[in-house]
Amino acid sequence: MNKSCITLLLFLFLGSFSASTMAEPAIATGKIDTFPANVEIDYENQRLNLSLTGLTIRKKFFLDIYSMAHYVEEFPANTDDDIYKQLLKQPSTKQISMVFMRSLTAKQIQQSLLTGLKANCSKQQFDEIQVDIDAFMQAISEDVDKNDNFVIRWHPDGTMISLFQGRQISAIKNDMFARTLWSIWFGNESVVDRESLVEQMLTSS
Repeated sequence: MNKSCITLLLFLFLGSFSASTMAEPAIATGKIDTFPANVEIDYENQRLNLSLTGLTIRKKFFLDIYSMAHYVEEFPANTDDDIYKQLLKQPSTKQISMVFMRSLTAKQIQQSLLTGLKANCSKQQFDEIQVDIDAFMQAISEDVDKNDNFVIRWHPDGTMISLFQGRQISAIKNDMFARTLWSIWFGNESVVDRESLVEQMLTSS
């Protein structure tokens, strides 16, 4: 391959990132932010204690996008079977905590989530939850900076609450939607190393 072709390929590859994405140095640090082993939350006049199931980093090419932790009120009883399917079916409050490792636009976040949703459900399933997907995407209206945090909570009654910088931005009650959203990280087409997200569950069994 001659020099001009290599130059063109590099230009096309780097040009695929927006200016805001490239604002941070393109170096994967691999450092996961510090997350607590337990989190306590209030829901419907109850104090709930959630335990950490695992940690990981969402990467895209050579970029670190966000670090994340997953929590659950109760671990699945049997971790010998498909632990990911069990986790998605477990009627227990769950939480995903994210800390962004670079600046992103709201549009970039929306597009990433949509891609993950479509990869982990059929077209029919996607169409059935389209209204709630749209509502969730509309709530993600702010750009994020490095170290901003985003939290998603899924309760057994099907309610999914999302918070940005500690402020609630949406509350959607649809168990199918919540399960499909969780599949972005725990489904067969997970966007992260999903084994890392259940590491604490495996070692405690």
